[in-house]
Amino acid sequence: MDGTLADTRRDLALSVNHALTTVGGSPLPLETVVGFVGDGARNLLTRSLMAAGNGETSRGEIDDALAAFLEHYRIHCLGETKPYPGVEASLERLSGYRKAVLTNKPLEPARKILAGLGLAGHFREVLGGDNPYGQKPDPAGLQHIMKAESVTARETVLIGDGVQDLNAARRAGTHFLAFLGGMGSRSAMLAGNPEASFEDMAKLPEALAGLSAAMAAAEGGRP
Repeated sequence: MDGTLADTRRDLALSVNHALTTVGGSPLPLETVVGFVGDGARNLLTRSLMAAGNGETSRGEIDDALAAFLEHYRIHCLGETKPYPGVEASLERLSGYRKAVLTNKPLEPARKILAGLGLAGHFREVLGGDNPYGQKPDPAGLQHIMKAESVTARETVLIGDGVQDLNAARRAGTHFLAFLGGMGSRSAMLAGNPEASFEDMAKLPEALAGLSAAMAAAEGGRP
């Protein structure tokens, strides 16, 4: 969701910096915080604390910072967060596809953001990072969604902006479509040699159609 459906970077950075100052640390620049996003809230706060300090932090400090972050973010997660241009129109054009959200963000703010941006109705499943199956790149959450929807890996495409997404798709055996205009590292994504990529969320349907055509060609024309 972060960096694919919505640009959440400013609200994440504001809440991280609130948490850092709460535990006596110094705030970090926006892009520093963004570089730590993608592996769940606890990892985000751990990395931020280490960057704001001397490279060391305690479990208790992480727990306190994480609690402060979650409390602040629950309230302020929609302050400056916006969908990427073209997201809503693309989701409307893809109404015939079954869609789900798999995010390493905790479920409560994930649902709040989807509802606040008017996107929640497009998705049959929303699985947050606090689910019992594990976080990306662990494929278990993706496999749970496929099982719930009774679809195979061949019938599934994961769309994401981070290497966590790419690796989750590979481990689950699904197809992958890389969004290069999000919050994740473009160079890291391209270095991972994704199956297909696109730059503009307004072009998501065309990118998906291109991937589908390539899949069919690789399988001898079978749709």
